[in-house]
Amino acid sequence: MYVLYALLPIITALVLMTGFKISPAKALPAALLFTAINAILIWKMPPDVIGAAGLSGFLKSLDILLVIFGAVYLLDVLKRTGLMDTLNSTFAGITPDRRIQVLIIAWMFGNFIEGAAGFGAAPALAAPLLFALGFPPLSAVAAALICNTLPVPFGAVGLPTMTMFSTISSQAAQAGLNVEAFKETLLAQFTLYSAVYGILVPFWAIMFVVLQDKRPGKVRALLEILPLSLLAGALYIIPWRLTALHIGLELPSMLGAIIGLPLLLMAVKYKLFVPRNVWDFSTETNNLIMPQKLPAAVKIRAMLPYGTAALLLLLTRLPMLPFKNWLMSCPSFNIPDIFNIPATAVKLNIAGNPGIIPLSLIAAATGIICRLSAKEQITAVYDTLKKTQNASIAIASSVAIAQIMIFSSANTAGIPGMLNSVSGALTATFGNFYVAGAPFLGIFGTFFAGSCTVSNILFAPLQFDTAIQLGLSPTTLLALQNIGGGIGSMIRISGVVAACATVGINGKEGKVISANLLIALLMTITVLATVWFYL
Repeated sequence: MYVLYALLPIITALVLMTGFKISPAKALPAALLFTAINAILIWKMPPDVIGAAGLSGFLKSLDILLVIFGAVYLLDVLKRTGLMDTLNSTFAGITPDRRIQVLIIAWMFGNFIEGAAGFGAAPALAAPLLFALGFPPLSAVAAALICNTLPVPFGAVGLPTMTMFSTISSQAAQAGLNVEAFKETLLAQFTLYSAVYGILVPFWAIMFVVLQDKRPGKVRALLEILPLSLLAGALYIIPWRLTALHIGLELPSMLGAIIGLPLLLMAVKYKLFVPRNVWDFSTETNNLIMPQKLPAAVKIRAMLPYGTAALLLLLTRLPMLPFKNWLMSCPSFNIPDIFNIPATAVKLNIAGNPGIIPLSLIAAATGIICRLSAKEQITAVYDTLKKTQNASIAIASSVAIAQIMIFSSANTAGIPGMLNSVSGALTATFGNFYVAGAPFLGIFGTFFAGSCTVSNILFAPLQFDTAIQLGLSPTTLLALQNIGGGIGSMIRISGVVAACATVGINGKEGKVISANLLIALLMTITVLATVWFYL
């Protein structure tokens, strides 16, 4: 019953969004209210703890909201200056085939942004680019989210995986394990299992796009693109894994794209595995941007904003350069423990947020360079705030829900916290077959908390303890936890709301989550089959 009570608010929100077509801006605040009521009546949490957890969640959501604002603001400025039309024509000039556009933009470009910035920036940038090229909004969002899975554990310069390592180090030491050897084994297993399902991720993204369209010949369209999509997966994953094993955790997701994208563009240019037939959307959804013969200087000028953003993200995230420390040393907003409840303090480093530097900074600079008037600049900011308003309400509510669930362990009812109740039920249900449930716990954590990093903080210790108690391999369960955390990114509420907001389909979030659930399940089954083969 406690599991049901813990899940009821989120189930209610999903039913409201999918069954009754109620927007997340209304459904998630309702779920937040139900979560608070549960916390009071069932878990008997002190009101000040509930209030502190909820407020902490609202404040922590600002990191995500700033990224959304920066992505939408930059896109708005590019549209007003005409640079987006040039950029779209340039991308269309590479190939008119929508399937290959998914490989270039959602897979390679999106994975680079995920590695550099994290915080949901990748789908927030890739989805509007696909949409501007003429993709239906649902297909643009889904493709960007599906591709935003494999790179997530090494996203934000390796933060989720580094956090997991630091979280379980003391447990490994207490269990008498060589901590460094344990980490090496875990990293090898994680990257191996990830590589097997990861090579199929770009194909699954294309599959969603093709199957959503009304055009006939879907099977042929998918079989034609399969070899190139597998090549695109391999071109990214090989340097991704080698970087993780031999260089460090900060760079795999970025270097995978930096090495893989030029090679993919060469393959497309020289027609290696490129289908003879160009696939485009049906007439009902077709909005093809015709490529134009533009001077190279004009194309470079249009690419500069996103190119500069990518370069600045790289320079300000690499730990061996001083720029990251400079940004982090900038004045920040430090909110002490709210109502004196421990662990509710929030630190907001505005300069270190990718939504501010580089996205908003580049958006403002682009407007100035392209001679937008002050009035147009102000209007762009106002329109961006208006476009992101509903998404902000939904995301702030979802993060607040996650924080209340996390703090529900501090209750006077003498029962496990909400998250622990759910994870405990999974353990009891699967028993010695718990390996099959391990990735779902990672997915669950990211889905609710909106972060693979938070999912690892919450459940990596549990996965380790469960493995010891059941006599299973701790490295296997932790590898599956991390993989599940990445897969959960394609259905996490905050990420879906953010991506939908960038293409203007607020209210369709439930449909995106429902559709992506099938792909997430397919990914998880593939990972489990891989683990079973190696075990």
